[in-house]
Amino acid sequence: MELGATFIDYYEKKSCSAQWLEFNRGMAAELSAGLPPEDLRQLFFRIGQRLAHALPIAPCRTLGELQDQFNARWDGIDWGFTELSEEDDGVAITHACSPVAAAFGPDSTGWSVGFFEGAYQTWFEAQHMPSTLRVYALQPEGRTGPRVDLRLSRVGA
Repeated sequence: MELGATFIDYYEKKSCSAQWLEFNRGMAAELSAGLPPEDLRQLFFRIGQRLAHALPIAPCRTLGELQDQFNARWDGIDWGFTELSEEDDGVAITHACSPVAAAFGPDSTGWSVGFFEGAYQTWFEAQHMPSTLRVYALQPEGRTGPRVDLRLSRVGA
């Protein structure tokens, strides 16, 4: 047994309290049965926007400051942490230890990432970024779980 995998499995089991797990999974199943994936993604985008407005971030001068501000907000609600890295044509955003996959189940990944797209888009907009930049989730490589990879770049890039 690989110890790293054991840690991740344990984390996934504990990241959503038992009292909410089946409720959240049932809600996710009903949402999936009742709405198309793109509508669900937009719904969760709007929920992410609401969270970002509830947990505003002051203007930052550097990507490091912004990462620290993101992490302070996520830490305050036990929602993992962010790593930002500048690339030639955008910013890579890695959100680790998200409780969303555990709470809603692995079948929700395609639409629940909208939550993170909405939160990060709203926070970046508050930093007065150009309107041509958008945050979007990348397709997960391999196993889904408590990590969400996103990117901030020009629309269509």
